[in-house]
Parts: sequence; C-alpha cells; structure tokens
Amino acid sequence: MKACARMRRVAFVFALALICFPQAWAQNTPSQEQNASLFGLPSRQHLFGDWGGERTALAEKGLTFDFFYISDMEANPTGGLEQAQAGWMRIRGTMDLNFDRLISWQGLSIHATGLWQSGANLGAKIGTLANPSDLVSAHTTRLDSFWVQQLFFSDRLRIRAGQLAGLDFYGNQDYGGSWLIEPMGYAFGNLFPSIFESFNPAGTPGVEVRFAPRRSFYVKSSVMSGNRNPYHQDPTGTNFEIKNSANFLFEAGYLLHPPDDGTSGAAGAAATKVYPGSYKFGGIYNGGKFPDAAGVMSSGNYLIYGMASQAVFRTDAGSNRGLDVTVGFDYSPGDVARENVQVTVGGRFNAPFASRKKDRVGVALVYSKISDSFSNFGTLLGGPPLGSEKAVELNYSLQVTPYWYVQPVFQYYVDVGANGALPNAPVLGFRTKVNF
Repeated sequence: MKACARMRRVAFVFALALICFPQAWAQNTPSQEQNASLFGLPSRQHLFGDWGGERTALAEKGLTFDFFYISDMEANPTGGLEQAQAGWMRIRGTMDLNFDRLISWQGLSIHATGLWQSGANLGAKIGTLANPSDLVSAHTTRLDSFWVQQLFFSDRLRIRAGQLAGLDFYGNQDYGGSWLIEPMGYAFGNLFPSIFESFNPAGTPGVEVRFAPRRSFYVKSSVMSGNRNPYHQDPTGTNFEIKNSANFLFEAGYLLHPPDDGTSGAAGAAATKVYPGSYKFGGIYNGGKFPDAAGVMSSGNYLIYGMASQAVFRTDAGSNRGLDVTVGFDYSPGDVARENVQVTVGGRFNAPFASRKKDRVGVALVYSKISDSFSNFGTLLGGPPLGSEKAVELNYSLQVTPYWYVQPVFQYYVDVGANGALPNAPVLGFRTKVNF
C-alpha cells in the first residue's frame, strides 16, 4: 500500500508537469522572457546571477566555474523484482583555469571537479541491466577528476594528465544528458563491469594523448588505472591510487562541421546542407585476470565500440531546431563478460514548438544482452535462461528558466534483467536540474 501511495505521488508530479506544457507552449514572448513569465522567475543564466560581476571578471581572466544540483525521482508501479520508488541527487562543482588569459601561457589549462551524491538505486530494486538513472553509483563526497592539459602545434596535439574518468571520453554519448536511462544519458552501461574502465565520479590516474591533424579527424589514446573497487581504494578521490591492471584505450573519430553559413557546394551549384555529426570507433584492453562463468581465471579482456551521432534535419539554416539521431554498439568476448553486448538508439527533437527554443523531446531504445556462456552456465545451476533486456524511454525536457529545467520521463523494460520470467516494468518519474 505504501508503494502504491508513493507511486501515486510520483504520477501526480509527472501529470502536473505535463499539464504545465500547454501553458508554456501558448506563450508567444521571446524565449528568456517567456521562461521568466512562466512562474515569475528571473531569466538570468544562473540562479545566483553573476555574483555582482565577479563571475564575468574571473572568466575574463581565464577562471570559470560551474555549480549545479541534479536529481532523478523515479518509480515502477508494476513489474520487475519488486515495486519501488527511488531518488538520486547530486551536487557538483567544476573549475577550469585557462592560462592563455591569466599569464599568457598558450595552450595550458587546469580542470577539477568534485561532488556530493546520495540516494537509492531503483535499477537494483527492479533488477534491470540498463539503469533507469544515469546518476546512480555510490554515496560519496569525492574529488572526481582533475588534470593538467597542454596544447601544441596550433591545438592539433593535446596531452592531458591527472585523474580521469574513462567513460567521460571513451564510450560516452555525444548527446548524453538528453535522456535519463544510463546507457543513453552517459555511456555504455557495461564498460565498467566488463573491462573496469573508470567512470564519473570515480576517476583514476591516467594520461591521454589526442592528435587532430584536421578539424574533421582525430585519434586519441590513453592509459588509465583500472581500479576495480575505486570507491574503497580511493574514497575521497585525493589519494591518486594506482591499483590493479591498467586499461589501454583508443578512439578514432570523424567530425562533420557545417560551414559558417550552414551550406556548402560549388559556386553556381545548388547548395547542399551539411549538418553537424560525429562518427567514432574505439576499443579498450585490460591485461588483468578475468573470471569466466565458472570462476576460472584467464588473462586479458577487451571491448570494442562504435558510435554515430548526426543532426538529420533543421527547420532553418543556422538554427538548432530539428532532429538529431544517434546509434551505438559495444562488444566484449562472452566467455568473460556477462553482459557482453549493448546497443543504443536514440532521437531527440530540439525546440519541438517554435516558441520553446530550449525544450526538447527525446526517445531511446537500449538493448542489453547476456552472453551465451553465462546464460548456459546459470541454467546448469538451476537458474532461469537469460537472453536480452529491451528498454525504451520517452521524455520531454521543459526549460523553465535558463538555469532550471524539469524533465518528465516514461520508460518501459521488456524481459527485465534479460529474464523472460520477470514481468515487464514501466518506470515513471522526472529529472530536475538547477545551475547555480
């Protein structure tokens, strides 16, 4: 009964947000003025404004800050292992210092970010492979990542060293943040379980080299510590712990950049529209010991991935209003990786209503597969036969003000946890984010 009551509260908030949408759509005032009139809130870029001009003054000297609060509140009324509701919240602060402006040292910069986060893991309660929230990991107050970066040869070569979160750069979604479900909102969900690639907010020591001989092409490679229990090995993020076997990461990417006027083509010929896009292929190798389904250890494991993100339609030249699509896959050998295949497909429509320039509609599909080796061995032990989990998401991001948005979401899980015996699970909830 308590779960039903909690679910009704979540559904009420979800419905209330939907009721607000027509009121927002009906406005005909400019975007920021419209946002300000929605609830009578100020339309500045940050909740706390410009700090009396200090924020702008510091940025002019090369020092920028980003502070935000974000939370996901979700619940499943039926299906899965159990019915539950859960919330996860995070407060993050980031600092970037560019020495180009501070002391005229060209190409040198420093980055640092830390956070506090807490909450409950709804995915674990339901039993899903793809977590309903991309925020969930461990309760912590931690310095996540920090690095020193130097650019060379007119920014063609970049060297970065410090504490890095591998999933921020290898296997991450270009349109991440447009969805709540983990493999779409952040990065492939099996990168850490399969290969122990470091993740946000548990960065590990590493070095990266990126070379971009042309604006449209780059290659990059890293070596990062593959800490298998990072929160225990380095609870605060300040110990710079190098543990277990290292990860060796590689990625090559091709980028599409539209011309300044949004068109291309020979003079006198019909102009051809060029929309921004990103195409990348990468891989990770870890030479450590990995157990198979029976617990027998073997040396080495790898994971490969490919991702494509492309704007396919714009209503007007130079406008961001239109449709973006993305697709990705990853694969790891099934003898040592339990969840060895994941496929993601997503689409988002920016500014679905002309008067709501910062709103967005998102839809996504996530396919997660249990390897045959682990499924067969589990069946021999008396467990259920496991196959694949299919999850879909639909959301609407309502930009209430430039510093605050609310994002109601509906998700649906088929074969929860790749177990066809579990009832399918719908998930309702919302995300909210405030930039300070």
